[in-house]
Amino acid sequence: MSGDWREQVKALFNQAGALGEGEGKVRLLEEAVRLADTHKDVGLGYRMRDALIDAATFGGFPDKALVAFAWCRGQQKKDPKRFEPEDMFWKQKWVVARIKEFPHITRKQIADALDDVEQCFKATDSGTRAVLKLRYQAAREMGDAAEEVERLWNAWLEARRDHLTDCRVCELDDELDHHADKGEWQQVLRKAKPILDGRKACAEIPHLTLGTVLYPLFKLGELEQARELHRRGYALVAKNREFLSTVGEHLEFLALTDNLSRGLTLLEKHLGWALDHPSYRDRFTFYAAAAFLLERVQAAGERDTVSLRLPKTFPHHQADGGYDVRALHAWTLEQARDIANRFDTRNGTDRFARLLARNQVLAGEVRPFPVDAKP
Repeated sequence: MSGDWREQVKALFNQAGALGEGEGKVRLLEEAVRLADTHKDVGLGYRMRDALIDAATFGGFPDKALVAFAWCRGQQKKDPKRFEPEDMFWKQKWVVARIKEFPHITRKQIADALDDVEQCFKATDSGTRAVLKLRYQAAREMGDAAEEVERLWNAWLEARRDHLTDCRVCELDDELDHHADKGEWQQVLRKAKPILDGRKACAEIPHLTLGTVLYPLFKLGELEQARELHRRGYALVAKNREFLSTVGEHLEFLALTDNLSRGLTLLEKHLGWALDHPSYRDRFTFYAAAAFLLERVQAAGERDTVSLRLPKTFPHHQADGGYDVRALHAWTLEQARDIANRFDTRNGTDRFARLLARNQVLAGEVRPFPVDAKP
């Protein structure tokens, strides 16, 4: 019988390998992990979790990646000769980069995780640049003092590259957020150009980049290019819940350009992702954009109700598909505010309150521009 369950694990692993990124792949690997644990096979449990971390990271389940990695990290500490920490350094980067997206994870836990990855990397005399990037991103995201964020930004970009440094295209994409924060729209587009031109790409690039540049293009009045990149970019992210935050950026662009019907279509299609997405950071971006969209629908004054096929898991689901716009706006805004409060309480800053207040600025910038029109 012992051979039977091992064959099951192998079959599950192979089935998962044949699937694209998403929930199906994650569930198969979770079952493989369960079988290995049931039979107390630590080595096989480790290998299956190794694969699960990849699937969960790129399939929109960062919480499952975190749990799987924490288990593996525990085994590494118990028996570093059998479970070599260096074999999972890249996965450790992925997980530590995202723990700030969960407001129940404390600042101390985030700091401890950053210290742990730094100590691991130092043991191999490498990874300084990678750690500095993680520290910069955590400080920026939590709203730490501007001087400290700037210090870490400069230290990251000045540090030596090595085999643990993210590829240049991923780093380039991450740099765009810094310039966008400062309103350096031209700099965003200058750095993004090799990605936008198709000369540089990676696993999640240009998917992320095409969402990031929409607002800078809008601010610069480059609406034709923004329309083209919206079409290209949304097609890349529409089927993978890993990109919920990027969908939110596309939703915001549609609201800014008064493409309200198209925006409602995106809201209808992706609200289900937001309802149970483990990343509260990604939920926040989506809900903030949804609230802005619905505010614009109200301001247009053309309809008090909208017809949407929202998931049955939506707390105010209507079987007939009819929804009061004002009530729907109030609900999405409440979700965004609740998440903002949770993050700001954890962080001890007002960063997320300010991010949500940005909707008031956007309302004064609306510029109608049809995205469905042919260029």
